[in-house]
Amino acid sequence: MIVAGGYYREICVSPKRDEVFGSGGRAAFAIATAGTDVDWHYYCPKLEQSNVPVALSSPHLRHHPRTSDDLVSFAYFHPLSEPQYRPSDLPRYDDIVVEGANILRFGFMEGDAIVHGDKVVFDPQSPRKPLSFKANGSTANSLAIVLNAREVKALGKDEDESQAVQKIWESESASVVLVKSGPQGCRVYVDSVLQGTVPPYRTDRVYKIGSGDIFSGAFAYNWAEKGMPPHDAADVASRCVARYCDSRQPGVLLDDRTEALEPITVNDEQAKVYIAGPFFTMSELWLVEQACRALDSLGVSFFSPYHEAGLLCDYADDQAHQKEIERVVEADLKGLGECKAVLAILDGCDPGTIFEIGWAVRHNIPVVALSQNPKPADHTMIRGSKNCSICDDFATAIYRVAWAAQSG
Repeated sequence: MIVAGGYYREICVSPKRDEVFGSGGRAAFAIATAGTDVDWHYYCPKLEQSNVPVALSSPHLRHHPRTSDDLVSFAYFHPLSEPQYRPSDLPRYDDIVVEGANILRFGFMEGDAIVHGDKVVFDPQSPRKPLSFKANGSTANSLAIVLNAREVKALGKDEDESQAVQKIWESESASVVLVKSGPQGCRVYVDSVLQGTVPPYRTDRVYKIGSGDIFSGAFAYNWAEKGMPPHDAADVASRCVARYCDSRQPGVLLDDRTEALEPITVNDEQAKVYIAGPFFTMSELWLVEQACRALDSLGVSFFSPYHEAGLLCDYADDQAHQKEIERVVEADLKGLGECKAVLAILDGCDPGTIFEIGWAVRHNIPVVALSQNPKPADHTMIRGSKNCSICDDFATAIYRVAWAAQSG
């Protein structure tokens, strides 16, 4: 199998990670561990080229680096944040041209790959302006394109997903279109017709950086190499992603662990998440904003007291001040009652947040508490309450609360 995809440095602040993989490297290594020979084509600085076969070593992985000037790095504050990449003024290098039976092609930062194959999987990995597969002259007898819910609308130039897929089928001759939609799973279209939805699978932790690479790699291996139907291959890919997110173990094969994973059934895609947390300092407000952006990027609706009810206004008159307090509390409780789950930012034990947790518990609304710097007694009541869970990782908390809201 041929993989054309990047070799990049990936840095994350929380949880702390600093490793060199990239989309192509991670997928190629994962496929090679299944015992399939992989030819990996990528851009790489001359001084790095001797290190890559050592860092990503497999008897089934053959390296074909194309010399570039700089190693591209992506820096994330957390796994769901927008990455900052360096260097910012990347030169464009000559295209990589490959031909073979089964090919997995990713979008590159430094250039592009022109591929000609029998079965080809294309993952553009460019959410703002997804690349056309055919635009650079690439060809495939059978083409599968992997997109997220926003990419498919951008590439298909239509806000209606089914219409966008229809246009992609016509313009790209894509026999398979996979639409990844976070907590809602992955929708599988064959010849522009929806064949079904592959569920996400529940895990204790969610480390998202690189999960898309594993999905595309596992799908390409099982669909192109093993001949699985698209829906079955996508289901294996979803299970492999769950294993990776939980353990950061790249792989494309099922095992006892992935076979036993619990699927998440979405019952209410319109369900809202209530964001409970203090927002009185810049750092507190920043975390609330990050939660809002992360949920929005996953297509999950939310109620944020800061954005919906606002801060209390100061009034010299006590009666007017009391009315203002009542207005804010009424708006917050109304919003809380309309939500199916609560994300509670617990560090600091803000009294308002504690009150909202208690109110949610009383009304049988599940609570996911994010707590990274607790005191010994901070968690006692929450740990002992039904429908409450605590985690110390932001991305994991976001996914847990999205699952709780939409599957409840």
